[in-house]
Amino acid sequence: MPLNVLLLGPQGAGKGTQAKRISAEYGIPHVASGEILRVEMAAGTELGRRVRDVYDRGDLVSDDLMVELIRSRLAEDDTRDGFILDGFPRTTVQAEALDQMFGEIGRSFGVVFALQIPDDIAFERLRRRAELEGRADDTDEAIKRRLDNYHRETEPLIEYYRVRGNVVPVHGDRAENEVFAEIQLALEQAAKRPDRDSGPVEGAWGNREVPPAAARRS
Repeated sequence: MPLNVLLLGPQGAGKGTQAKRISAEYGIPHVASGEILRVEMAAGTELGRRVRDVYDRGDLVSDDLMVELIRSRLAEDDTRDGFILDGFPRTTVQAEALDQMFGEIGRSFGVVFALQIPDDIAFERLRRRAELEGRADDTDEAIKRRLDNYHRETEPLIEYYRVRGNVVPVHGDRAENEVFAEIQLALEQAAKRPDRDSGPVEGAWGNREVPPAAARRS
């Protein structure tokens, strides 16, 4: 059975880093929402042209179009053994739309990793990244707004997927190798199940309630 993974967590939690390591270790592609948009536009596909039209108008890509793009990406042969989705969904409405599409194509998430990190650490990581990459628009106010948006819109997805029995909370404020070791343990357990796309997965806390969110910036 394919190993389908979703990564949740605020910016600065290390989702992209861990997604690349999972991809390299298990041979499944990292499906990042932003990369899907760039690839489709660059390829000039019908979906890519629709995305380009949205960008040219200065609008946001609709949930329906994003789900279409993900459906198209998951139809490619390299996702046959699984995939790691990162960057979508970000809201409960998007998660419901994704679930509907998954039902149509016979997919579901076997493991949902919730990378958890205190806001002050996420803030400092994002500030440092902005300085290193010269992102002038990543001001302190913009970073704080992103974290606030995550807590308001995306964090509820942890509970959304927890009740489905496949959330694994992971402390993301540790060394990269320590975080990956915990992820590997959960993936090994998932691989031993007869059907990876159903049933609980145990992480460091087992299949228990997700711990309260770490302290947030005021």
